[in-house]
Amino acid sequence: MDTKALKLTAIAATMLDGFVPTSWTPLPPLDAGVRVLLGDGEQQLVASAQIQLDRTADIGSAAEAGRIYEAMYPHADFVWPRLRAITEVDADFFDTSSPTTVTLSDPLPGAPLGDVPIADTARASSLAQALATLHSAAPEPVSDAGFPVEDPSRSQFLILERLDQAASTGRVPSSLLQHWEEEFEKVALWHFLATPIHGSLDETSVYTDQERVLALAEIGRLRVADPAIDLAAASALIDPAALPTFYEEYRNSRPRADEYVIARAELLAEFAVLDWLLEAVDSGDGTAVDDAAELLNSFNDVLFGGSADENASAEAPAADSAAGSADDESSRDEAPRGAAAATAAAATDAPDVEAAITETAPADVFIPGAQPSETASDDDAEFDSEPGSQVRTEPTRESDETDNGEETGWIR
Repeated sequence: MDTKALKLTAIAATMLDGFVPTSWTPLPPLDAGVRVLLGDGEQQLVASAQIQLDRTADIGSAAEAGRIYEAMYPHADFVWPRLRAITEVDADFFDTSSPTTVTLSDPLPGAPLGDVPIADTARASSLAQALATLHSAAPEPVSDAGFPVEDPSRSQFLILERLDQAASTGRVPSSLLQHWEEEFEKVALWHFLATPIHGSLDETSVYTDQERVLALAEIGRLRVADPAIDLAAASALIDPAALPTFYEEYRNSRPRADEYVIARAELLAEFAVLDWLLEAVDSGDGTAVDDAAELLNSFNDVLFGGSADENASAEAPAADSAAGSADDESSRDEAPRGAAAATAAAATDAPDVEAAITETAPADVFIPGAQPSETASDDDAEFDSEPGSQVRTEPTRESDETDNGEETGWIR
């Protein structure tokens, strides 16, 4: 018998006045550790205990994020977790190293994506529309509530700093280093207004049915930042064949998005491969470092047609030609070299390399052509159900000319 589920049920029964559950059904754990569907004959609620990952801060902020979502997206065609109660229990209750946060919330409709990527254009378009809605709201409610605000120039600086750290390992192909340095130093690429973003999209946070996206979970990492962050994360959840539809629908649904948002998304999707190397180095795991380096070499083959870094060294090409060259008009006409392009190259010229990337990468690395590995049971489809609502998108504010707080019209 699952004693953790029984303990969670006992806690949840005391959390909400008037709710006395008479039935309970264990749910797939996802990231929460333990999840139980409770019912009292009139309503059903989901109790979750965070015992596997240390994301208590995210859960604690999810209630406030839910309130902001309600205010910003009252007519969105997707829903999000609506917390009804939240509490904390001592570490010894679930035999964890720190106190455990327990939440009680309304069920979400549909089921998480799990390890099955979105291959149909209908759901790819639906996800694009959902993100366009998120990114079109004014950022003030998010910043005023105390959620993080990431300045574009600061984000660019931190990325270049990570690139220097990776170069110092000597495990990154020189052609990849040069490619990333040149792209991240283009001034025009970083001329955008930060928007509200989801900030934690993965295979467990996107709920769908067979036709569209019904809900977005894990909203506790709401912040004002580059919308390309969400697009890059979403690209890892979509089959490469459906990516053009996804990007096109996003553009159509958010016509005032900055010119380079797709290019940045593709670049961030590439850069996640390098982040895996940095995480491996930080952990001190030599095997993980070797795996990450092998993945980078394979990715180099995909992007540049086959020379996997004969010249990798601890000294990366110096990033000394930064901003000036980025304003060159020719750079504005270059086609972005992103995840979709790399995937197409892999499928045409290097199928074995793409397979190696898919098998080697961890689940949370957004690799072009790779699929998430963490599974989520379809049982959620049986237990998590509630109707969605109708859509109306929010006023867009996506250029310096419109950053005066005025509404610029409704977009669809």
